[in-house]
Amino acid sequence: MFSAKNNIIVKIQNRQQPGYAILNPISGSFDLMDENEYRKLQHIIDGEASDKDFEAYLLERGYAFETKELHDAAIEKAYTEFNEEINKSQVQLMLVPTYGCNLACTYCYQGRGSEDSALAVPVTRDNRPNLITKEIVDAFFDYARTNFSHGQVKPFITLFGGEPLVNSPAQRKIVNYILDKCAEENYEFSAVTNGVDFLEYADLLKKIRVKEIQFTLDGSRDVHDKRRATANKKGTFDKIIASIEAAVNNKFPVNLRSVVDMENIRDIVNLAKYLDTKGWLDLPPELFKTQIGRNYELFDCYAKPQHLMTQVELWSEFAALSRTYPVLAKFHRPDFKGIRHLVDTSDMYMASFDTCPACKTEWVFDLYGNIYGCTASCGREEYLLGTFWPEVSLNNGAIDTWQKRNVKSIPKCRDCEYDVICGGGCGVVAANRHNGDILSPDCRPVQELLETGINHYMEEIIAMTEDDHKEESTDAGAKKVSLHRPAKAQLASCCTPEKTEGCVICGKDLVYSSNTPSKEICAICGQHFETYVKCSQGHFVCDTCHSADILSKIEQLLTAGSEKDPVVLTQKIFELPGLKMHGPEYHSIVPAVLVTAWQNKTGKRDASKIKEALRRGKDIKGGACGFNGACGAAVGSGTAVSIIESVTPMSKSERGAANIATGSALLEIGKYGGPRCCKREAITSIESFIQTTGYFKGMQKEEYICKQHGNNKDCIHQKCPYFPIN
Repeated sequence: MFSAKNNIIVKIQNRQQPGYAILNPISGSFDLMDENEYRKLQHIIDGEASDKDFEAYLLERGYAFETKELHDAAIEKAYTEFNEEINKSQVQLMLVPTYGCNLACTYCYQGRGSEDSALAVPVTRDNRPNLITKEIVDAFFDYARTNFSHGQVKPFITLFGGEPLVNSPAQRKIVNYILDKCAEENYEFSAVTNGVDFLEYADLLKKIRVKEIQFTLDGSRDVHDKRRATANKKGTFDKIIASIEAAVNNKFPVNLRSVVDMENIRDIVNLAKYLDTKGWLDLPPELFKTQIGRNYELFDCYAKPQHLMTQVELWSEFAALSRTYPVLAKFHRPDFKGIRHLVDTSDMYMASFDTCPACKTEWVFDLYGNIYGCTASCGREEYLLGTFWPEVSLNNGAIDTWQKRNVKSIPKCRDCEYDVICGGGCGVVAANRHNGDILSPDCRPVQELLETGINHYMEEIIAMTEDDHKEESTDAGAKKVSLHRPAKAQLASCCTPEKTEGCVICGKDLVYSSNTPSKEICAICGQHFETYVKCSQGHFVCDTCHSADILSKIEQLLTAGSEKDPVVLTQKIFELPGLKMHGPEYHSIVPAVLVTAWQNKTGKRDASKIKEALRRGKDIKGGACGFNGACGAAVGSGTAVSIIESVTPMSKSERGAANIATGSALLEIGKYGGPRCCKREAITSIESFIQTTGYFKGMQKEEYICKQHGNNKDCIHQKCPYFPIN
């Protein structure tokens, strides 16, 4: 057995009995375990003998794999899914109309020269204008239309600076022109503004679709005004509050940011109390959300470096304050590397192979016609990627380096257990720390943040487990939470042996009704269904929950190997831990095996078609062999033809071939009558496919002999062609 690389274990604090959390972002699993289970896990990691049922549970949850090949295939599958999500993401095109600013923030402007991106007063650079022109705005929109209008999702435009919304006639005029262009091109619009002059722009924004307006407040009035004042020391708190009020009233989504350090972190409590009285903390997150910022790590510009906090210091202090002041928890729920997502959605976050958006989901275009990869690199000559005006000229080598930057291309990330949580960090921070090397890591304190986060949200996690899984009493009478995943899948106990047939809840016989269906509630997902099948104790489990997790294992096995014989491939699947004796998952197994084996034989590898075969099989209802007279495994053989030949209802000979494949398999299955045996029907369908189609012509196939008949109390023994001969 091969222990998964990305297993993260966190000790749970302040509980009577020692406890731990284990998570793995590749498999999407999160479980709680007690001291005994933790020791068992350590024995397995050390290569010592252990409880077989416990090992099976680890395999089922993706904390371990039968082979390194299966483990690596799981990572590749997660990488493919991550890239698919990135490709579907909305790209942000940030436009900098000016590098000038109307504030003199203590942590932003002091000690910075005219080449930096946030200035106390408007200036010019090398005698160039300090405000973008219509000509350059037109060039930006031409570039956006040419290069970013062909994806699945239209990009959105964000004004950035400097301060993009300064109340001057010239700046209002050019911003109005930009807004007209956004409306003309149907782009969503957002802005990153200090909010001081936002009221002068609120009416202009009504003509376009506002995606988000980001404001900054660093605390209550006194604290904020000391940190974020104008150059002549005038406070800005009241103006920003009025601006946020206008945004809320116009239903412009607000993202309120606070830059936090030792000087103001405790005062954030006062800010939270004030915002709560305004009613803004009760708004839905799509209209009002918050973030805590500490971007000062990008530049050596902080006026009071003694006030800087590390990430761990910041979030540990914030978590402690939240326990004392509940309003702070209402103000902001920290992500803690995805733990908030787990608590809010009951699902693990997706493995993140890249957390640097530069040249992928983010681009920056400035008033001089320059192109940069992200806000962190904006205005810095060493990170210039090309120009969009006066001509389009790109440094494709540099762009390619940014686009390929992820934990797979950063050598120091490859063996790190935190790689798909950290994602390689910020490319600019990494380059700043490693002599300009973009393909170096910006390591984040993942373990410490997860420990803080899991313990911060532990009561909510425990409540989730109690909702879905009854606690067991120990001999001492104390409560114990077994290994458990609070997610949308079957919540099994690691101490319960795998049930090979019958009800997946209690193991009792299934009862099939031949009359009308009854309305039942799935014992796992809680959804309502009409069904002809439930167990003798009244338990009902829907097809989706019955097949949960095992189809992911099957996909990993199929995409990892090169086996060309469908029968051999099916035998390997039959031996997977967690595969039940019967169930609708076999409707997916048949087409997926046939498509995979055909791909391996022809060399035409396409993992998406294997995934599609599994998906289509899930559409065939359990019990179809009896209730519809069409075994799902047999239909799977026709499904395989459909996928291989890209058949649609309008196809001609290919449509006929798909139906012939299904019909031939049904005829063979019909010879043996019943009761049903899903393994028999699957192999029969696959052998029928080999014999009646030309996809495996001339191939010597392995003979299948059943090794699991002892687990099927309804086995027809010698009447089955695969029953072993004594």
